[in-house]
Amino acid sequence: MSDANFYDVQTDEEFWVSGPKRDRTDTRYGPSDPEIDPEAVETYHAFLKGAPLPGRENG
Repeated sequence: MSDANFYDVQTDEEFWVSGPKRDRTDTRYGPSDPEIDPEAVETYHAFLKGAPLPGRENG
């Protein structure tokens, strides 16, 4: 039994995706830095400073 919440439809590889958290507890197990796609780094850092996530400007 897996606790993954997503899987790759081509490979059946299971993985966990967590939404970003301002307290930086983004990872599933224990403290570590999350892996952030290069094109999302600017948005992630803006979120950490208080900006809303894209598409969630109204809550």
